[in-house]
Amino acid sequence: MNIVAAEALKKLLQRAENAFGNRSAERVVAIRFSNESLPRYARIETHADKQSCHGDLQLAQRAGAIKIEWERAAGDANHIHRIVLTDGSVLAHFLGIVPRWQSVALAADLFAGRETAYPVLKRVLEIWRSGAKVRATGPEEASVWDEAVRIVEHCSSQNRVEMPVRRLSAQFSGDSKRIERLAPIIDVLVQGDVAAPSRDPEDVFNEIGLVKFPPTLLIAGAVEVTADGRMVSVESGYLGFPPSGITKFSCAAGVTALLTVENLTTFHELVSKRRDSPGTILLYTGGMPSPSWKRVYRLLLNSISKETRIFHWGDIDAGGFRIADHLADCADDAGRRLELHSVFPEPLSESFTPARRVLTDIEVATIEKICVRRNWGESRSWVLHHRVAVEQESLVLTWPELVLD
Repeated sequence: MNIVAAEALKKLLQRAENAFGNRSAERVVAIRFSNESLPRYARIETHADKQSCHGDLQLAQRAGAIKIEWERAAGDANHIHRIVLTDGSVLAHFLGIVPRWQSVALAADLFAGRETAYPVLKRVLEIWRSGAKVRATGPEEASVWDEAVRIVEHCSSQNRVEMPVRRLSAQFSGDSKRIERLAPIIDVLVQGDVAAPSRDPEDVFNEIGLVKFPPTLLIAGAVEVTADGRMVSVESGYLGFPPSGITKFSCAAGVTALLTVENLTTFHELVSKRRDSPGTILLYTGGMPSPSWKRVYRLLLNSISKETRIFHWGDIDAGGFRIADHLADCADDAGRRLELHSVFPEPLSESFTPARRVLTDIEVATIEKICVRRNWGESRSWVLHHRVAVEQESLVLTWPELVLD
């Protein structure tokens, strides 16, 4: 096809797709053959090239795709004023292109029946309709989203049993790394929001029970752990256990607090100062806690006295609050209330500058939603006032109700 004719027809199809995205089907879709909108046409040098361009456009007109409007002052069929869309589907077929509206329709058919369980898919379709992408995918990749849905559903059906991500990937697709490439899409499905901040793949997989390696539960404090039929006392330092083997906890009478910690550095620092808070049991979440970890956490919550207070300490960002939200669900299951520890540091001095960034509006909205649901009013007020993310490692090392110098 003549290069100028092809450019004009593709531009016309693109405008038709944008009109579809804006739901403005009644609008006339046209391309003017002016220096501004189609400069290549004005630069055609030979009569033969111009006739070639006109000939291909007339073929499209005969096919019923467009209507050609000629410049009357230039003489009969000598210069085109504009082309007007007659039938977008015919034009797409003429060009050998699958139009956006067809791709979106096929995607909608594929998603049918899944939108109740995953309402975010409706938003994905809306974005695709507008011509934008979601996590670098367009409607042509709808099958990838369907694949991700099937993976999440499979994990949900496993009743908190964790699976190695690469083994499941090989079983599903024959490609051991396929699921890891789907992490951004799985993240959207799990968070239920296309605008939510992207998370580390490990946190995404932990949330649905996929692991690269079997997790290790790290614990410190005055507690005895029964694992694989043996009772072990955590006398000093800390111990690590595979969560799957833990069946029971026995806590000392002097335990006054249970503190979960998001980051490994902070966990080790607190372990080194355990003498400053001997009545606190310390537990490392490993980032986003996995289903097997949460099973053990519930077991521990049911083993401590009703007077023992439950705390969590993590990063001040959307991911940190999502982790806290999951832990709060576990506490609710045990009839307990989770409190946030050190999530509203004051004052926010300039020393925080290297370890902080401005929270996006989406992140602030996510945090606020969680805080309102959990009644974490102080943390909500702090985030709304400061609107910055702060890593846990940059905060002053503290135990609940005790600041360490």
